[in-house]
Amino acid sequence: MDDEQQSFDSERPPDEMWWERELHRNEKLMDKYMAVLGDNPDWDKWQNPEDLYNKVHFDIDPPPRSEEEEPAPDWLGEAEEVEDEIKDEAEDADEEEVDSDDPDEDPEVNESYAGVSIQARRFARNVFDLGEDVPGNPELLFLSAGKVGANLAGGHGLGYDDESICGNIVKCRWALSDCEFCREMLEQLHDQTGDERYPKLVEDSRRLADSIRERISRLRKRVWW
Repeated sequence: MDDEQQSFDSERPPDEMWWERELHRNEKLMDKYMAVLGDNPDWDKWQNPEDLYNKVHFDIDPPPRSEEEEPAPDWLGEAEEVEDEIKDEAEDADEEEVDSDDPDEDPEVNESYAGVSIQARRFARNVFDLGEDVPGNPELLFLSAGKVGANLAGGHGLGYDDESICGNIVKCRWALSDCEFCREMLEQLHDQTGDERYPKLVEDSRRLADSIRERISRLRKRVWW
């Protein structure tokens, strides 16, 4: 490989392989945070975000705090309030019709994210409506159904420019994997129980998977390198 080719390769935006490696690394980091927090976090102990960071990255326990010490700002409560507001705004936006006159909502710009995200949310809600009488491991089915929309949203959040579009594609691929996993579980549940609620969800999962594949294909057409 000559110097000119090496220079060209070094300047190319990150591809799907790079993004998949980085996203997996970030998920492992999130697992470390969740392991420190546990199932029932003692938020008073972690009011200072630096303490949590130091524990996860350097295994340094937070310093003891006296009862008289002024409590740290409720950063967690504020963050949760902001997150709730963002979720409410996103749900309102997803339920609205896409305005073809708005360039920010043009399917050629955002690859029809609004449509597929609504489809994913409806699928998850229908799966959740099965309730607790699902035999086997319903938590795994519910978790996978919810992750479809979460991964699509994560990809959309990464964006569509040259530097991030392959990360968007990777997240869409993960959403597709979760969707396919749900379909397989639903088919098995129908075979086991004969419950007629499952075939409709199987068809819903197939349609959703087709939409995600189409989205991946459209995104990949924008990758020139």
